[in-house]
Amino acid sequence: MASSPLPALFHGKEGENAQNFLRSTEAYFLINRITDEAVKVALFSALISAGSQADYWWTNLDVAHKSTWTLVKTAFENKWPTIAAVGKTKLEYQKELLVLRLKDEDIGERTTSAEVTMWSHIHFHNQLQMLVQDAGVVNAPVLIHQVRDALPRTLRDLTTPAPPDWNTFLNEIKDVNVDILQDKAKWAKERKEAERAQNAHIARLEGRQHDSVEILPLQMQQASLGTNNSPPPRTSSTTTLQTQVPGNFVHQTLGPRRPIRYTSASQAPTGQRMMRGPPTQEEKDALRARINDLPHHTDTEAGHVAYQEQLRQWATRWGEGARCTENTPFPLMPGAVQICSGECFRCGAHGHIGPACELPPEAQLLKSETIWRGICMRTLGTFNRATAPQVNYMLEEVYTPDAAEQGKGNGSSA
Repeated sequence: MASSPLPALFHGKEGENAQNFLRSTEAYFLINRITDEAVKVALFSALISAGSQADYWWTNLDVAHKSTWTLVKTAFENKWPTIAAVGKTKLEYQKELLVLRLKDEDIGERTTSAEVTMWSHIHFHNQLQMLVQDAGVVNAPVLIHQVRDALPRTLRDLTTPAPPDWNTFLNEIKDVNVDILQDKAKWAKERKEAERAQNAHIARLEGRQHDSVEILPLQMQQASLGTNNSPPPRTSSTTTLQTQVPGNFVHQTLGPRRPIRYTSASQAPTGQRMMRGPPTQEEKDALRARINDLPHHTDTEAGHVAYQEQLRQWATRWGEGARCTENTPFPLMPGAVQICSGECFRCGAHGHIGPACELPPEAQLLKSETIWRGICMRTLGTFNRATAPQVNYMLEEVYTPDAAEQGKGNGSSA
């Protein structure tokens, strides 16, 4: 059998791993089947670098400690003690467990680990399984829900909403149907790209005047890509704003609606401002922080009282009739939709965009709120689209004697 190469010489320098030298020496003895004590000691002596600190120690070591390999090894370990490695605590592993992420764009894709190609969710499963063991929670049903909630939606939907233990949850990730996962991932990516392009287009349209012919196709796309809301029905009666939240519907009559509005196709836009460069990340962060400066109240009597006080304070601070800017966050109408959720800036509802809004001017949001919502959406995009409660406006038919008579004439007799 061919012999293995000799271990590297040992110098005894600071930072040199003495235990690795000792282990490689014993491995050499084992591979080459060296059992004679005298031969072991002689080989060890030959592996000490001449003129080094280790050579000085070996030269001055008494003969009694050089008689057998066991005594030599003991003397060596006394001179260069084992380096005790410091491992991570279970709490540190638990923190790593909570920040482990599988990216949306990696779902349904292949990845390579240790020169082995595998699905990205399998690689994530292996990492997660190791962390669960290292964190000491494999037999405790803790942290499961936090980890599941952080999964990409496409993968999370293929797991049990409330896994009873880690083994069940890990097996669900490992055994997921790849074909279904890839289909869901492809659909999610296409939808995300379409929404990104649509949001950019909406931002351009909201920033200037446009013919309604250009806006209508975009409005139809938005209805199919974004919310599940259908366009509001058309009647010749009154307009009601309907705020939809779980278990609660609030109606607010806003008065007669004009059936149509006319604008001149050749009308030149006024009040244009000079184009500025794209906002920096610092500007985006600052604007997002300002969104939370003013609480958005509910559509209740108390909410409207608080809203009126917000308007008064805004006028006092910034001046009556002052123009809203990115530095002057404006109060939001109680009950209107959450900001940056793909809403109409004129009525504060979903399902259409500002230029296509059918509410009459007297029923629309204050001009400053419209400007504030436009600034935020153009700068930050629709980051609240997925979480915001859906808010629509609904057109209700109001009873009138003429309408009743007309209904009798058109209907069948009993």
